[in-house]
Amino acid sequence: MSDTCALIVGSGFERLGLEVVTRSPTKTPYGEPSSPVLTVRIGTERVACIARHGEGHAFAPHEINYRANLWALQQRGIRTCIGVNTVGAIADGLLPGDLAVPDQLIDYTSGRVASFGGAGAPVVHAEFAEPFSPVLRGRIAVAIADCGYPPHAGTYGVTQGPRLETAAEINRMHRDGCAMVGMTAMPEAVLARELGVDYAICAVVVNYAAGRRADVGSIDVQIHKFMAAGLERLATVLGRLFDGSRPWAL
Repeated sequence: MSDTCALIVGSGFERLGLEVVTRSPTKTPYGEPSSPVLTVRIGTERVACIARHGEGHAFAPHEINYRANLWALQQRGIRTCIGVNTVGAIADGLLPGDLAVPDQLIDYTSGRVASFGGAGAPVVHAEFAEPFSPVLRGRIAVAIADCGYPPHAGTYGVTQGPRLETAAEINRMHRDGCAMVGMTAMPEAVLARELGVDYAICAVVVNYAAGRRADVGSIDVQIHKFMAAGLERLATVLGRLFDGSRPWAL
């Protein structure tokens, strides 16, 4: 079993086809995580995993208990965590079905509990100039390239959800330098940093962001059309990442 690395998987978890070997219900000082801590089989490895939205996709992005999710994994000895997120493409050259490893983020969310500090606990001022682990990002990118796919990078704009964005909001995010848009990178990334867990994202592009390509249909139509191809690529990349014969494997 890969004892120190875990996955937090978002939308599309059920369609990813991961075999769940065990379910371990877990309580934390911050309540229950989104799902039991799952053990999933990836190739010959068994990997800890949490379904970010719950196994039945019951939790909207702003309702997720991000603190409980990260705490549950860290208490099991997890030191490396890959977030699997679905995103919309903003930047030119980023296409539905592509995989991306964001290198920066801009947080547009509000009202989410974004620290383990405060409310009587010591306040934490996390160093966050580089929100994702460069080493882990590099390993994910190498695995993507090894599978023959282009490993895109760029800034992840994090919106509140659950509604999708307006075209004007996407235009603003484009001006801000965002390459992709999603709803769950924060506060997940900073909570991992506070706990000392190396964290990076492997994002699956499932649609064009609002107003970018109206000619290809509504976003719901795009997701239905493109998600399967992206998840198939992701499954292949995860197999590479947890293939112990690779020098960069986890």
